[in-house]
Amino acid sequence: MENNNLNISVDSFKEALTCGICQEISTLPVHGVCCENAKSMAPACLSCVRAYYELNRPIHVRSVYSKKSYNGCGCNLNIKNRRSESYYCHTTQLDMVRNLFGPSICPNEGCNVSCSTTAELRRHLNGSTNPNDKFSACIKAFTRCKYCGIYGKREFIDGKHFEQNHSLIQCTVCWKHVMRGTALEHYNNHRRELCIFKDKIIALGLK
Repeated sequence: MENNNLNISVDSFKEALTCGICQEISTLPVHGVCCENAKSMAPACLSCVRAYYELNRPIHVRSVYSKKSYNGCGCNLNIKNRRSESYYCHTTQLDMVRNLFGPSICPNEGCNVSCSTTAELRRHLNGSTNPNDKFSACIKAFTRCKYCGIYGKREFIDGKHFEQNHSLIQCTVCWKHVMRGTALEHYNNHRRELCIFKDKIIALGLK
């Protein structure tokens, strides 16, 4: 009888964690926020919800204007909204239960690291990792540039985009901060200016 009760308990936990979209145990469970009913319904995987609402696609190429909520509450949601908080919230109260069912695998193709806990996976995806985490921030995760708001994969936002648009170096001639992408042009401007200045020095007989 005790084993039967244990099996029922485990099955109940699994059912409570079953994603309403993929029907597997939720990876990084989230809940809808569109209405009070949504908050009490079954969770879903973060990646499933983002895929359902097309949140990783630019707003102007999302396939439709609105969609029914994934959880069956009946709400129609405008999927042209920029903010993810309009669609879901992280169900952190289920973290400890989810951890009982094994590691949390990063859902991003090309990453797929195995995090020990749900909280670690959440930090891995949102870029708030700490020194105790096994993995750094996921370069395949979508994020928003903190300087200009452009949206894309972290490997692009923190890499090429940052270097070309926000990375500054200090010029040791004029001490101005210049964009990395325009540093060579800035240097060449100084060369031309110094050549002109040199000619003036020579003309004044100061050389």
